[in-house]
Amino acid sequence: MNYITQLTFLRFIAALLIIVFHFGSTTAPFDTGFINAFVREGSIAVSFFFFLSGTVLFLTYGTKSRIHPRQFYLKRFARIYPVYVIAFLITLLLGMFVLNAYPKGLAIILQLFSLHAWYPGSCLSINFPGWSISVEVFFYLLFPVIMYLLRKLSFKQQVILICSVWLLSLAQHYYFIYHLHLPPGPESDQFMLYFPLWHLNTFLFGILAGSIIQRMQQTEKKHFNAARLSYVVGSVLFVLLLVTNNPFRPLVHNGGMSPLFLLIIVGLAMDRSLITKALSHNYCILLGNASYSMYILQWPVYIIFGQLFGTDTLSGASFYTYLISLITISCITYFFFEKGMRSFILRKWGRSDTA
Repeated sequence: MNYITQLTFLRFIAALLIIVFHFGSTTAPFDTGFINAFVREGSIAVSFFFFLSGTVLFLTYGTKSRIHPRQFYLKRFARIYPVYVIAFLITLLLGMFVLNAYPKGLAIILQLFSLHAWYPGSCLSINFPGWSISVEVFFYLLFPVIMYLLRKLSFKQQVILICSVWLLSLAQHYYFIYHLHLPPGPESDQFMLYFPLWHLNTFLFGILAGSIIQRMQQTEKKHFNAARLSYVVGSVLFVLLLVTNNPFRPLVHNGGMSPLFLLIIVGLAMDRSLITKALSHNYCILLGNASYSMYILQWPVYIIFGQLFGTDTLSGASFYTYLISLITISCITYFFFEKGMRSFILRKWGRSDTA
């Protein structure tokens, strides 16, 4: 059973939430009441991306006796870099010739090589959503090492280790928020929120979710009722923590939501219902696969539509025109560029793989 298919559409939902968070919070129905309160916390979807990356990579490679680093890194490069560099170059040119923004040479070099999240003050330059790709690259570099180390541990030891890292990260984030008095400014904020090391706990928790799914798959018991309860409870708690005033709310980013992500992902992976069948529909899988292009192209496409509509802020009909166009452009990019470039790179320098 391929559990990845019914999780793929969640990437689209997360990308959509991030785009609405960035550009659509003043457009109905995202501008009022409960929905607006949820949308204003939409950046949490980036953490969900980090978590899901860990889960999907484990489900892909967890049963393999050995990960060959060269092949693994080539596949990751083929998966993310072609669209990433095109989005970077388009945004750079649009910034210079449309927005009259001329980034520093260091910012250009850092983002070209996806190192910008390590440099507070530069990580949001040019194509600002790309900071998360810099974090993902860090995860990819570590993944073969992480798997090598985890395979030396029992499942119980893995749980203890990953939960300990999560608790330490939560304590670190709490300290940063309430006790670390850095000079005010974008550098301090970017260090606390975007520095790749602070997100490693989320990726590890995603790996743990993949391990749990794999273990449940290997048992003969059916877990359908428990699975539905898991993702329903996880989803309800997730929304409540984001939209209500509670002591935990300031800590939800940088890994705070990982246990709830685990409940949702494991539950959806193990369920067999109309919901999960719908998530496995070909159109849902297509949107999920196109979500990476959708995410990384959101800013350059927004700049273009801002020029078309003669405004710096899209709202109402102009926002929905932008959103529908972005989804369409992303699907076209996935079919006619992303898939082709991935196949070309793997055919030329390695073995083809869909992972």
